[in-house]
Amino acid sequence: MEFYQSVRYSSALEQAIDRNPFIVTPETSLADVIKLLGQSQNSCLLNPSNSSVEDSRASCVLVIHQDSEEIIHILPDEQPQPSSLLGIVTERDIVQLMATGILDNLTEAPLHKIRVAEIMSPVSVSLTESDDQDIFTALSLFRQHQILHLPVLDSRGQLVGVITPERIRRVLQPSNILRLRRVGDEMTTQVVTAPMTTSVLSLAQMMAAHQASCVVIFQTGTQKKLTPVGLVTEQDIVEAQFLELDLTVTPATTVMGTLCFYLKANDSLWMAHQEMQKQQVQRLVVCGDEGELLGIITQVSLLRMLDPTEMYRVVRQLQQSVNQLQTEKVELLKSRNAELEKQVQERTSKVHEQLQRERLLAKISMRIHQSLNLDEILNATVAEVRQFLEADRVFIYHLESEETGKLVAESVAVGWKSLTNDQLFKDSAQCYLTVFEHDNIYAISDIYKSSLTPEEIRQLKKQEVAAYLIVPILQDGQLWGMITAHQCSGSRHWQPSETILLQQLATQLAIAIQQAQLYQQVQALNTDLERQVQDRTAELQQKVQELQQLNILKDDFLSTVSHELRTPLANMKMAIHMLKIAPNSERGQKYLEILGSECIRETNLINDLLDLQRLESSSTPIAIESLDLLEWLPNIVTPFYSRTQERHQVLNVAYYPHLKPIKTNCNSLERILAELLNNACKYTPNGGEIFLGIHYQGLSNWRELTAETKSKRKKKKQDIPLPSPPISAALQIVIRNQAEIPQKELPRIFEKFYRVPNADPWKQGGTGLGLALVQKLVAQLGGTIQVESNQNITTFTVEFPY
Repeated sequence: MEFYQSVRYSSALEQAIDRNPFIVTPETSLADVIKLLGQSQNSCLLNPSNSSVEDSRASCVLVIHQDSEEIIHILPDEQPQPSSLLGIVTERDIVQLMATGILDNLTEAPLHKIRVAEIMSPVSVSLTESDDQDIFTALSLFRQHQILHLPVLDSRGQLVGVITPERIRRVLQPSNILRLRRVGDEMTTQVVTAPMTTSVLSLAQMMAAHQASCVVIFQTGTQKKLTPVGLVTEQDIVEAQFLELDLTVTPATTVMGTLCFYLKANDSLWMAHQEMQKQQVQRLVVCGDEGELLGIITQVSLLRMLDPTEMYRVVRQLQQSVNQLQTEKVELLKSRNAELEKQVQERTSKVHEQLQRERLLAKISMRIHQSLNLDEILNATVAEVRQFLEADRVFIYHLESEETGKLVAESVAVGWKSLTNDQLFKDSAQCYLTVFEHDNIYAISDIYKSSLTPEEIRQLKKQEVAAYLIVPILQDGQLWGMITAHQCSGSRHWQPSETILLQQLATQLAIAIQQAQLYQQVQALNTDLERQVQDRTAELQQKVQELQQLNILKDDFLSTVSHELRTPLANMKMAIHMLKIAPNSERGQKYLEILGSECIRETNLINDLLDLQRLESSSTPIAIESLDLLEWLPNIVTPFYSRTQERHQVLNVAYYPHLKPIKTNCNSLERILAELLNNACKYTPNGGEIFLGIHYQGLSNWRELTAETKSKRKKKKQDIPLPSPPISAALQIVIRNQAEIPQKELPRIFEKFYRVPNADPWKQGGTGLGLALVQKLVAQLGGTIQVESNQNITTFTVEFPY
């Protein structure tokens, strides 16, 4: 509402004034004030979609002097009454009263008996309406006096409305200035924080002690960095008081606002401004990359950027950057202009050469594509190249072997001799070929000013060569030959464009040569095609049979796996059903035990399947490390002593006392030994014996021969030489138990999901994958495993090369 409209403010300032503030008389009770502020918050929460300036949250109540003794909240279409401002009550004042304990002692002074005049704050700063006032005047007053509410009076001192930083921020949207600044530059790092279990009264006391408008609630835990989960503001405290909650026991989680968005330090202030508008909040939390608390950004921080001094500094900085860029642009244009003029001259001369070169290449390429006659292509090429280069001689030399070759095409100008039948050229051609061991081209401008030997100069002089250019012809990376240009009349500086032309022609010639060779090969391939088709047909038939067999194996495997996976699930489903029928029955604990055991069984089955898949695909390499067997073995065997004692079994362990460290994978070796011992304990009857032995194979015979030789020494008193120890030995692990596997079942015990029929009278269960895993792990470590079973004794022997 507008109390008086005698003077028109600027458009921005007019929009920022809240003309419908909450106003009360000095006699109004504190309970009514809290009700006004609390209802304001509730109405905002019920209408979150309304984001206009006029419907923003009210965070203060103005105390005025009027004739009426009731609360006055004038509506827009009511007639305004003259009023003079006496004081102001803000949410922070309410929080201060709660923190000091005044509101806790309601038995002595109930809220409805406390008058506003007793707790209101006098208005020390206000804005008087004037044509000279604008919104930046209000910003300056906010910054100078560190206030959050600025009453607006007319020239007679009568109340017009109130301005808050939130309303100014909504009116002003200086996107360019806010986009230039980062959140990290303006955020407040001194943040009041509290755990989730803190009471609302303690939060109010913390706000009062630190003069803070909010407290960041963090998640309790052992982490060193605080992880914010919510925010409690003065508005939340006032609303809790309005709802008459017990502030001493109400935790922070009851009143806090959950954080659904975090700013980053590198985000722009413009993004913070837009997010405040979107969420209808006055502050946002700033977090790091790991979600840790860095600070908060408030609407006051945004308004600091709208200060005229700060805006002038930013504009001046931008102007300096523009001037610098303008100067650099002028210098760059000058330098680029000079470069462009030079480039135009150079390219003009090159364009003509390139055009001629492209015409020649196109002509030769067309001839290559139109003909399969290699001799015709080569002869036409040397003729065209000699004419284009204006050289005295151009020829193509084919290297037939490392020592022999022949001249296959030549074009010679009038007055110079041909090298076709020149024996001297054939003898000296090898010197041309050696140059391609280090360079792709070989150019000599003057044979007398080069690094050639006197013998090479003498041979070239007899061939009437003063300068030459040689480019190799490569086919599939191998040297097929070379194309050479001779200048016989005198020295010549070969231009890069001429070298490039020969290189491109060499590539085209390589294509022509390959094309001709392919044509010849096609004739041979056609005769061989039918035979290959027959061979391929036979191979495909064999592959089809193999695929059919693999498909059968796949179906069998899936059938077995699905059965094994469904069995524990069926047991768990039945146990759950029985618990639902009789949750409090005496057998409830038994059903729970069934659930636990079947869950473990299901988990073990899945883990075993994954381990088998990994081992079969060999997708994960294993780490080989040194393992001290004497230190490692007791840790593996000790748990099985307790297990065997429970079933009155006897576990005997014997190992070579001088076992040396071996290179292996500790986890794989542990899994092998544990699976074999587990099977031995499972299938050995009560009172039976289990034996574990670890020694070196090949050392036992040597020790027996050594003992026998020493005995002969004593008897015969002769110096008989002792036998030499074996050069190599294998580490052997033997596990023996009192149980027998039928001979017909031995070949299948390492198959997946296979279990010997009637071999588990105690119904201890299992996945049927243990021995399959053991076999794969032993093979992965480069070892072997064997099994023997007779006379009610089963022996597993594992050997690893030492």
